Amino acid sequence: MENKKDILDIYGINVLINGTNDVVAKILSDFAYFNSNNTNRTIDLSLNINIFPPPYEKIPEITASMYKTDCISYDKNGIRYVDYLGKALVIYNINENQADIFSLSPDLLYEITYLFVHSRVGEMLDMKGFHRIHSCAFSFEDKIYICMLPQGGGKSTLLMELLKNDTVKLLSDDTPFIDKNGYIYPFPIRIGLCNDIQTNYIPEKFITIFNRRKFGQKKLISYEFFKDRIETRKLPTIILYGKRFFSNTSEIVKKNRFCAFQELFKNCIIGFGLPQVIEYFLIGGFKDSIQKSYLIILRLYACIMLLIKNKQVYCFYLGNDKNLNAEKFFKFFHK
Repeated sequence: MENKKDILDIYGINVLINGTNDVVAKILSDFAYFNSNNTNRTIDLSLNINIFPPPYEKIPEITASMYKTDCISYDKNGIRYVDYLGKALVIYNINENQADIFSLSPDLLYEITYLFVHSRVGEMLDMKGFHRIHSCAFSFEDKIYICMLPQGGGKSTLLMELLKNDTVKLLSDDTPFIDKNGYIYPFPIRIGLCNDIQTNYIPEKFITIFNRRKFGQKKLISYEFFKDRIETRKLPTIILYGKRFFSNTSEIVKKNRFCAFQELFKNCIIGFGLPQVIEYFLIGGFKDSIQKSYLIILRLYACIMLLIKNKQVYCFYLGNDKNLNAEKFFKFFHK
């Protein structure tokens, strides 16, 4: 099978994706906003994707270091071997930031690679002062809005309704970035939606169906559909956090910055809901523990700067009618 390779430049982190053509093409499509045509770069993370039976003979005779429901990890001499229960194998050289991923399942190769990029690049950007917030983010009338909701709480559903208004621009459906000065940056990759969400207004060429290991099918809306509506300006930010409201109505209530800090603590500083894969995040050792503690401090500082710069905080009580939720937003925040 033909191989393909290219480089992603994700805010200064250069990621080489190399291997099986179809899987690499999907990853490059997801992260198309960060595609780089400059091959003369120092590579920070290298991933080789192989449709090939997992070469378990490469794992030395060692005791497992980490157990999860879907994988078992082994460590020796700076190399982590992650066995996805006989279906896939990742051999990750921690010191060189280079990984070989093996499976006979294209879907599994794609899912592991996608999460690997999120996890490792997220941590590398953390060290540079760029941090992810588990939220959707968009702009409307020269303001950026970040809306924090628990996983499965309806961020993408709300965002898709809002984007039906042509004046709304996208930053991210799940993980915008915040820098050390409290500014919000776009992270526009494909948008994942539950199968029951209507997408009749989106041409079929922009929609694919993906089978996830744990959570079943999901609709993926290609970045190409939104690529001309990406917000890149540094604008004042309004902080929203959402709560599900079992009603056909919705409400937006002004809150204080302490309420916002509580939500940022969960969704950025601790990172609940972020696509952070434990087997590639917790790599053990005293040095790694110190680094993780330092990341918490960096995230805390960025969130404090966000709150210093931006005083508007609201709780969005989202009702059962997604159309009315969007109407409530536009009515409340329209100048």
